[in-house]
Amino acid sequence: MDVAGDQASRRFGEMHVRGGHYIGIAPVPAGLTNVCVVIPWCAGDAPIGDPRHLIVKALAGDRLLRDRFAGARMATVPVVLGPLAVDARDGAVDGLLLAGDAAGFIDPMTGDGLRFAVRGAELTAAAAVEALTHGWDGVHARLARARRDEFAGKWRFNRAVRSLAASPSAVAVAAAGARLAPAVLRRAMVYAGDCEC
Repeated sequence: MDVAGDQASRRFGEMHVRGGHYIGIAPVPAGLTNVCVVIPWCAGDAPIGDPRHLIVKALAGDRLLRDRFAGARMATVPVVLGPLAVDARDGAVDGLLLAGDAAGFIDPMTGDGLRFAVRGAELTAAAAVEALTHGWDGVHARLARARRDEFAGKWRFNRAVRSLAASPSAVAVAAAGARLAPAVLRRAMVYAGDCEC
């Protein structure tokens, strides 16, 4: 989107969690702003027929964003992706190791996608070297265990955040809790963003 005059959209990535959906906003090259609306979807749900309308409606209905995006214009045709947050099934096939999104995609709400992809690729590369050196026996199980050891805590955290965001009452309680204990929210944001030192 072209969001003329909105300096916040040009400097920071944002995640606005609302009951039943969330809105991601991020600066991209050429002075544009990427806006995404993430909604729950289950097998059997109707497809999103008009993604442009979904984005415009979500922005217009958000009291913190409506004024910022009132004069915005779509720079490209919106794209629908999904479902995204899926777990990969057992991919234990000799000669095949999964990495990146193929090994299981986590909802982008916490921004862990690149970390999971890069660290997951390192784990997969080590497993590939092991398979080439010693054969395939047990390689898939050891890679799965290494991925669990590396990511299990963040997987649980991400699923908890996703469940919270899907419940309007949980979002309201979390918002009230954040006002009462901002240090807890700050700590959760540090953990979500892997900003630990």
